[in-house]
Amino acid sequence: MKARGIILLAIVATLFSFSAGCVVAERSGGHGRYETYYYYPDYEVYFYPSARVYYWLDRGDWRHGPQPPPRYALEPRGRVKLDLDYEPHTRHARIRDRYPPGRYEDRDQDRDRRDRDRRDKDR
Repeated sequence: MKARGIILLAIVATLFSFSAGCVVAERSGGHGRYETYYYYPDYEVYFYPSARVYYWLDRGDWRHGPQPPPRYALEPRGRVKLDLDYEPHTRHARIRDRYPPGRYEDRDQDRDRRDRDRRDKDR
């Protein structure tokens, strides 16, 4: 009977580790390769499009999942594109200070448009 309880506990723990909103594990330093993330300063939420994962702060812990909690009304015009060689939550204070809430309306699209205009001009 005791062995069944331990097995059941192990199964439940495994299922919780795969559920949406898992706590994000910390990794140190840069990965040596840049990845694109989108940061929503008004909500302090990150989106990692390569893995289709959102990261958000919940009661002092970073969580992640395929969708952010419904309380966040994320819109593309309120995000900032970040190209980083580290996971953004590991240096969140620095990013938050650099991109305060209420100032961004899809700056990555503006930057992409400027880059496209420059390339067109060079042709």
